[in-house]
Amino acid sequence: MLSDVARGLSGVQLIGDVEIRGITFDSRAVHPGDVFLAYCGEHRDGHLYAGEAVQRGATAIVVERVLDLAVAQCVVPSVSEAAGHIASKFYDHPSRSMSVVGVTGTNGKTTTCQLLRACLGTEDQPAAQIGTTGSFLGDELIMHPSLSTPEAPTLQSLFDQLRLRGTRRVAMEVTSHGLDRHRVSGTHFNVGVFLNLSPEHLDYHGSMQEYFVAKRRMFEQEHCDAAIICVDDEWGRKLAGLCSIPVITFGRHESADVKMSTQGMGLDGLLVRLAGPEGTTEISSRLIGEINGCNVAAAFLAARLLGVEASRAAHAIAECVPPPGRFEVITRDEPYLSVADYAHTPNALEALIATAREVSEGEVHLVLGARGQRYSAKRPEMARIATQADHIRLTTDSPCDEDPMEIINQMLSGVPPMRRDRVSVELDRATAIRHSVRDMKPGDILLITGRGPEGTQRFGEEEVVLDDRVVARLALDARNEAIGDSDPMGVSVVVVASNAAETLAATLRSVVEQTVKVHEIVVVDDGSTDDTVEVALSFAPLVRVVRQPRFGFGAARNVGVAQSSSRWVAFLEAGHLWHRKKLELQLSVLQNSDAVLCASDWSGEDHDDRREVDVQLMVSTDVGGESIFEQIHSCTVLVRRDVYGRTGGFEQLVESDEANVWRRLSTLGPVRKIKQPLTFCVTPDRDFEQQPSGENSPRRSDDDSQAVTSVT
Repeated sequence: MLSDVARGLSGVQLIGDVEIRGITFDSRAVHPGDVFLAYCGEHRDGHLYAGEAVQRGATAIVVERVLDLAVAQCVVPSVSEAAGHIASKFYDHPSRSMSVVGVTGTNGKTTTCQLLRACLGTEDQPAAQIGTTGSFLGDELIMHPSLSTPEAPTLQSLFDQLRLRGTRRVAMEVTSHGLDRHRVSGTHFNVGVFLNLSPEHLDYHGSMQEYFVAKRRMFEQEHCDAAIICVDDEWGRKLAGLCSIPVITFGRHESADVKMSTQGMGLDGLLVRLAGPEGTTEISSRLIGEINGCNVAAAFLAARLLGVEASRAAHAIAECVPPPGRFEVITRDEPYLSVADYAHTPNALEALIATAREVSEGEVHLVLGARGQRYSAKRPEMARIATQADHIRLTTDSPCDEDPMEIINQMLSGVPPMRRDRVSVELDRATAIRHSVRDMKPGDILLITGRGPEGTQRFGEEEVVLDDRVVARLALDARNEAIGDSDPMGVSVVVVASNAAETLAATLRSVVEQTVKVHEIVVVDDGSTDDTVEVALSFAPLVRVVRQPRFGFGAARNVGVAQSSSRWVAFLEAGHLWHRKKLELQLSVLQNSDAVLCASDWSGEDHDDRREVDVQLMVSTDVGGESIFEQIHSCTVLVRRDVYGRTGGFEQLVESDEANVWRRLSTLGPVRKIKQPLTFCVTPDRDFEQQPSGENSPRRSDDDSQAVTSVT
């Protein structure tokens, strides 16, 4: 009942009462019987959408003023402050049934939470992680990323889902915005972790003191049982002195209960030594850079506080892979390094450049932008620190509603005059990355900073798909003609699928049954909500799955190419089938040839493997008034990786123009086409459920966790 979830709120006025079946703050997501929370945000007033919510079936609303609507109303002083209480009560306080670790600080939250997920989980009882890169249960992505700390109704619903799946332990990022906007109200933390505090979000908080006050809220006695606090900055020491709950302090500072020291091991990772009441413990980690020592120590100490044995926690940290976009090495066998990193604060950027100096022998190249509508005062300081690198390209991050050039001009104001010659400006971020990759020499390192694993840029109300890691990988491919020398005719197959559970098995079977064995199959799931991923995993270990939000097939193909490794790449979409000799015939055309692409005709009819095929050189650029490149279907294409990389791939838009890709590619080498259909549409009466058979057919592994990667 509405009265039940409102009980205990101060200053509440209840008008009517009704049973409620769900809770939401999005009027578009209302189901009959829901209660609608009319949030008053920075840009939108939820009261304006309450009427729409009622039309969609909401039987109650939570508001800050009485509305002329014929439904039960719960009037409160602040909807955002009441939301956590209401949602927690509605879901019967789910966080109390599990151990929850909240991690806060300016830098390191995501990394620490990933380490904690590894420490707190077991094979039979995986732990959950909630934060910037999404929400995970073990290695399973259960919710794509939105806010680092979800809004209270979303968070409590997520806790409820985790409880229903038997989850016992959760590590979550707790941001200052999340605390100030009461997103974690109604959440009980068994352990709170404080990592650091440096200038950030001061456009929102106004001062470092107010920023600190927001962070401190998580450690109040009614919210949190115990604290793990790094005292290497003044704010950590201040927090430790103010806490009324049990505290364990750690760090390099002399006042720390647990003294920490670190030893960088280059690209091999990091060694952390902790000396405290339990003695001395050494923990190795794959994380690169001594700045991660704090994250390792915090995760270890929090795990110990929750009863995890020291040896198991240390082993879990040693085996834990770094989070995406945190010193993520994009380079493979190239003689230079390319790294994507989320560093977006002065302290993080300075530490990143220092780490780059440690792990590379050559010059440091840097691609840097600044986020729009964020703390603008840090922009000159970011650029000043950036000049510790040797070559800097200032570019666009996500400008939002700001002028990109104005953001860059603010950054340029911080560049010391004697270092101005190190800095160039390229507004287009993809071009900035490509040019930086082009300029690297053996031994150099490129740092692409500020966005980590993010998949989109925002320009006003428009979102543009752009993944720094994919752009860099294609640019690296473009420079590396020797890719796949060990198997010059090896083929990687990139299959794009979206809500294709009914057709994907038949598509994959047509690849598995090729007369030429493929090196790998990468299935890129483009935002499916059905069982597409499960179907793909039934073909493991030959198939690897990459998941992304619905960014479109063009972006998905680029992701697939970036995740694959063979010299030749073939494209396919769920719902299409290949002639069993397709790759064999195309490779026979390409072998001992300078052609860079081979396509074939495409048919909407089912195929007949007995058909003869006729190979013809594509020489015409215009057939019947239509560009011949518009006649090339992506599912027929086999292309050389380095040449595809030189085109930049498909346009990073939801609707990509395929013909332009093939047109650009044709300027880089001969293109051939087999003038017979070798790719076909799946027919409606085909048996989609049949699994592949035969000696070389894959079988599902007992552990598919390594077969799934998420792109955010």
